Amino acid sequence: MAGRPWVLVDIDGVLNPEKNQAERGFTPYRLKGEEYLVWLHPEHGRMLNDLDREGLVDLRWGTTWNDAANRMVGPAIGLDRRWEFVNIDRAAAGPVRFGHNWKAVSVREGVGDQAFAWLDDAITEPDRLWAEDRVLDEGIPTLLMPIDRNVGLQPAHLDEVRHWARSVSEPSPVSTEQLLRRTPDLAADPVAVARAEWLARTVAALPDTVAASNGPLSRSELALSVWDRTAHAVTAEYKASGAAPVDDFVRQSLRRYVRGQGDAAMAWADRAALRAATPHAGHVRPVGPHEHRLVLPAEPGREHGYQVQALIDSAAAVIGTNPDWQRVQKSVQVGADGPTMLVNLRADRKTTSTGLTLAFGNAGAVERPYEDLLRGGPEAALEAVRTATDYEIEPLGQVVQGSQADAQGLRLSPLTDPALLPPGAARPGTTVPQGTRAENSRWTGTAGQQNTTRTME
Repeated sequence: MAGRPWVLVDIDGVLNPEKNQAERGFTPYRLKGEEYLVWLHPEHGRMLNDLDREGLVDLRWGTTWNDAANRMVGPAIGLDRRWEFVNIDRAAAGPVRFGHNWKAVSVREGVGDQAFAWLDDAITEPDRLWAEDRVLDEGIPTLLMPIDRNVGLQPAHLDEVRHWARSVSEPSPVSTEQLLRRTPDLAADPVAVARAEWLARTVAALPDTVAASNGPLSRSELALSVWDRTAHAVTAEYKASGAAPVDDFVRQSLRRYVRGQGDAAMAWADRAALRAATPHAGHVRPVGPHEHRLVLPAEPGREHGYQVQALIDSAAAVIGTNPDWQRVQKSVQVGADGPTMLVNLRADRKTTSTGLTLAFGNAGAVERPYEDLLRGGPEAALEAVRTATDYEIEPLGQVVQGSQADAQGLRLSPLTDPALLPPGAARPGTTVPQGTRAENSRWTGTAGQQNTTRTME
């Protein structure tokens, strides 16, 4: 990496927080000619000066104040020097969609291919995904540091910046040669070499450790684990396909590491290893002309189980690429004239996608943990499809009668909900006197007049 990594510092929401400023010792400043108050604290200046003197990073402004930050904010908090700034141009963003940070366009243009950290109170999910792809695709160290605008910059934020900067400024702990020495039979294979180069380049752009439930997880530990367990399977499949040798599931493991989610990173590494242990492992295969729908013959065989697995894996890869997505839905059709069956992959948000559950069938007739399907191989995937399509509608019998009885007084079934009754209709077991309307009907008053107050929505 050439030069020190940049650290872009925002002002509003970072050095100028929104809540409890006076109680925390912030001093208010009024912009000349405006009512807007800027609350600043000399402790921020001291913290930033300390970081600046350590020489780890190149501090720069990343704010709509642009160079005005050097004339007004820097002296107020006691900065030792003027900082360079990335020019933030509102017009450069053009139309901005809800949920997007309009400053991101200027930041991306301003940093180019420079390693940088960004301290801002308006970092969004698209920004995070861009930063992660920058690490995974280009091996450029990138750290986004979201700041709570109510609180502002804290010492812990700068400690994390220090940790990241030291890590990415050091030589990579894992080299291409080291990886290939662990698999000597792959050392001369161009596909394996390309994948080892990618993995080593990516590891160099990661912090050296992240937190996990069993203690710190190191980047070298993660890289060596996924290489040892997936190198042969991925190389074999990519040699056959001619595609770029990057395993999607290893990529998702590294994406979680970038986010500081050690447990999730290990879970995805385990998934990559499970896939490598099955004959179809390597990457997500194309499943047919439609990436969302798979059409099987009326009597599918074992070879079609591989296609079902590929369909499921493609859904898992989508969730991995978008860590905040909760579910991805695919479909399977058995027989040219058969019904379309839903395959619904859900992520457990409480464990940041470490728990994935599959539901086969439009009513979730078969529900299995994703890992079970991986371990079971193509036979298990195909059996889940067969089971989900082998069901019939059964009469409810006594249950229907019970619902009707309940409608007399205790509760109403959906079919007899008074909010759904037409004018003049009655509840089951009741009569409506001629010339009146049903009690609790959504229509009240005189004939032909609709009351806009509904009894139920």
